[in-house]
Amino acid sequence: GLGLFAKESEDFLERNLMRVGIGLGCMLTAGLLLNLLRVPLDWRIFLLASILFILVRLFIEFKRGKHIFKNLKFPRTNIYSLIMLVLFFISFYMYDKGAFSYPWLEDDDSWSHAIGVKYVSIEKTVFAGINKPFHYIDPYPPAYDMLLGILHQTDNSAYWVIKFFNALIVSLSIIFFYFFAKLFTGSSKKALFSTFALFAVPAFLSHFIWAITLTMPLFFVSFYAVEKIKDDKKWWILSAVVIAATLTTSPTHSTYFGLFFVIYLIGKTLVERKFLVYEFFAGLLGLTLSFILWWLPMTLKHGIEGVLRGIGISKLERIA
Repeated sequence: GLGLFAKESEDFLERNLMRVGIGLGCMLTAGLLLNLLRVPLDWRIFLLASILFILVRLFIEFKRGKHIFKNLKFPRTNIYSLIMLVLFFISFYMYDKGAFSYPWLEDDDSWSHAIGVKYVSIEKTVFAGINKPFHYIDPYPPAYDMLLGILHQTDNSAYWVIKFFNALIVSLSIIFFYFFAKLFTGSSKKALFSTFALFAVPAFLSHFIWAITLTMPLFFVSFYAVEKIKDDKKWWILSAVVIAATLTTSPTHSTYFGLFFVIYLIGKTLVERKFLVYEFFAGLLGLTLSFILWWLPMTLKHGIEGVLRGIGISKLERIA
C-alpha cells in the first residue's frame, strides 16, 4: 500500500525491497502508537492492517482502470542490483551460520533482550510496571524487543526467532544502504562500490544480539526516504514515520542518526543553496512523533533521572 502515499521507484527490485524497509519503520511507529493507546501488540492486528492496505491499493488501481495482471512483463533490473543481492545473501548466510553454530546466546545483551522479547510476546505491550524493571524496554527505547516480541508470537522458540531475525535484520542493511547510496550518488556503480566497502568491514555489527542491529538498517531507510522527497514531496510524511522509528531503537545510535541528519541537512542546504523545507519538517515531525509516542510518556512515568538511568546514563554525582 506504500504507493497510496507517495510515488515509488520504477525499478522493480528497488520498489519492492525498499517497501520492506519503509514498512518496517511504519510498523514500529504504528506499534508505539497502538501501545500508547493500550491496543495489544498482537501479530494478527499487524497482519490484518497489511492485508487491508493491499486490498485498498488493489481497489483504487481497479477503479482507475489499471488491472494488476494486464500487460504483465518480466521485471527488469541492472546487474549492479543483482550483485548487491549476492552480497546480501552471503552476509545473511554468514550471520545466520555463525548465530546457530552454538546452542546458546552469546552475551549479557542477548539474555536481557530475550527477557524483553518474551515479555512483549506474552503481555503484548512494551509498558512495564515500576516494579518490573526490564533492561531494554521501559524506559529504554523498545523498538527492537517490540519487533522480535511480535514475531515470537508466531513461533514458540524465542531462541530461534531472536537469532534468525537478528541475522536477517543485520543483512538487510546491505540492501537498504545500496538503494540509498544509488539515490544519493545517482550512480549504481558508486552505490555498489560503497556497498561492497560496507559488506567488507569485518566488524559491521557482527552477529551480536542488540538494539543497534535494528538502528542501522533504519538509519539507511530513513535517509533513503528523505532523498526520495526530491522525486515526490509526499515522501516527507513517510520519512517522518520512519525517522520516528529510528529514534526509538537505541539511545546511542539514534542520537548518532540525529547528528548525521543535521549534518546532512546543512550539507545539502549549502550545496543546493536553498533551505530544504520538506526535509527539515520530515526530521522535525519524526522527532516530535518519537517524543509523543515514547519519550514523553517515559518522562512522565519515570522522571528525567529515571529515563537517564534506564538508557544507561547514571546520575552525575553532585559535588558538595
